[in-house]
Amino acid sequence: MEKQDGITLIEKVIDKDNLERAMIKVRKNKGAPGLDGLTVYQLEGHMKRYYPHLIRKLKDGSYQPQPVRRVSIPKSDGTKRLLGIPSVLDRVVQQAILQVIDPIIDPQLSDNSYGFRKGRNAHQAIQKAEQYYKEGYRVVVDCDLKSYFDTIHHQKLRANLEWFIQDKIVLKLIWKFLKSGILDKDSYIETDTGAPQGGPLSPLLANVYLNQLDRELERRGHAFIRYADDFVIYVKSKRAGERVMESVTQFIEKDLRLTVNQKKSSITTPTKAKFLGFHIMNHMGKLDADLVSRQNNDSEIN
Repeated sequence: MEKQDGITLIEKVIDKDNLERAMIKVRKNKGAPGLDGLTVYQLEGHMKRYYPHLIRKLKDGSYQPQPVRRVSIPKSDGTKRLLGIPSVLDRVVQQAILQVIDPIIDPQLSDNSYGFRKGRNAHQAIQKAEQYYKEGYRVVVDCDLKSYFDTIHHQKLRANLEWFIQDKIVLKLIWKFLKSGILDKDSYIETDTGAPQGGPLSPLLANVYLNQLDRELERRGHAFIRYADDFVIYVKSKRAGERVMESVTQFIEKDLRLTVNQKKSSITTPTKAKFLGFHIMNHMGKLDADLVSRQNNDSEIN
C-alpha cells in the first residue's frame, strides 16, 4: 500500500480535516444538486449524520457514487457543452481525493501545461506564445481534439494514473467515479469512456491523460503550449508544420485513441491562430477583457 510519511493515501483522504476542507470547498462553489436532490446547504448535516458509514465505505473502497446528472450548457458557437453534475456528497469525496493526489501529480506534469493547475493560468500561456513568436516561430500547428472529455480511454487513463499513484483503494474509488454512469432525463447511459466535466477530479484526470502527449512532444523537441485540451505547436516553416500535423495526428489517434477534428485543425500563423480566445498581435489591447472568464476559471483551481 502506497504511503507518505507512514500514512496511506486513503487514510489521508478520509482524514477529518481533509474531508472538512473538501466539504467547505464544495459548499463555497455552490452548484446544483445531483440526482438525490441534496443541496450544498444540507451537506454538513448529512455528513455529520452518516460520517462513520462514509468513512468505513471510503476506507474499504466500497463507496458507490451515484450516476451524474447530465445538463447542457450553450456555447458561444451555438453548440452545447455537456456537463455531468455529481451529487454534492460525491463532489466532496472527489475533492477530498483531489486534495491528496494533486500535490503528488502536479509537480510531475509538463511545464508546457497551463490549464487547471495551481499557480498557472491563461496569461502565462499567452506570454509563452509571445515568447515563441519573438524566437522566430512563425507557423502554428493548431490541433483540435474532438469531444475530448467524452472520449478519454478509461484503461489508458488508469494506466497513466497508476504511474503517479499506486494506492489501490484510491484508484478503485476513482475508477468507480469514471464508471458511475450518466442519467440524461430518464435514460441511464453507461460510461465506458470519458471523464464527465462537472466533478472536481475531471480537470486533473484530463491533464493526467494528456501528459502522455506532452511528454511525446517534448521527446520530439517541439515548442508547444497546452491548456487543458487546447494545444498549439510552434514551428518555423509551413513544410515543418505539415509534417508535424501528420505525425502528431497519427500519435493522438493511434496511441491516445482520441480523434483530431480535421475541420477545426489547421496550419496557420501566430497572428491568425486563435488560442484561448486571442490573436497574439492584439493581446495588448481589448483582448485583456476577453481573458476574464479564463482567469475566473483559473482562480477556482488556485
